Amino acid sequence: MAKPDGAPADLLLTAFELLAEQGWSRLSLVAVARRAGVPPAEVYRELRGRGALLGALSRRIDEAMLDVEEADLVGLPPRDRVFELMMARLEALVPFRAGLARLARAARGDPCLVLMTACRLERSLVWLQDAAGLRCSGLRARLARRALAAAYLQTIRVWFDDEAADLGKTMAELDKQLRRVQLVAGLREPRAARTTAEEAPGGAAPQPI
Repeated sequence: MAKPDGAPADLLLTAFELLAEQGWSRLSLVAVARRAGVPPAEVYRELRGRGALLGALSRRIDEAMLDVEEADLVGLPPRDRVFELMMARLEALVPFRAGLARLARAARGDPCLVLMTACRLERSLVWLQDAAGLRCSGLRARLARRALAAAYLQTIRVWFDDEAADLGKTMAELDKQLRRVQLVAGLREPRAARTTAEEAPGGAAPQPI
């Protein structure tokens, strides 16, 4: 069924709008169906429970991240590739911001909600490492994901209050956080690349990474 304007209902967006109004504990998927103007069975086919909302949002944001053109990443240093991929996620999250803010408040007193969110972020970061050309398996990769998660979550705090269309404050914070964790997160350029830059004609001094 479609909305009155003829466009198909975006059930995920509708659910997060309702979440922003009612909170996580009171969120009803039948109410989501009523708000979207579709039968409850249609919501059930897409969202079997409240936990499915988190999975559906994670998939949508991961897809936005992985839709970044590979040509836009070629030639960039590792930190810049990760920056572009993370910003794609944060830009895609903007329509869900009010609901996510309400969800974040609920998570403070709900360890299960925190765990569900953390597990999904871990999987997303594996894809991010792979898309950025970073190591994505082994102990070093797991440690790198912890560093990347810390940078991402710290940036999210700024993103919640960044109402600018260009997300300028968010970009500045993400750049700062990635620089802070770049060694542990494996974001330094390979030594060979740095050596080539140092030996470039003109004897230009290497730029800080």
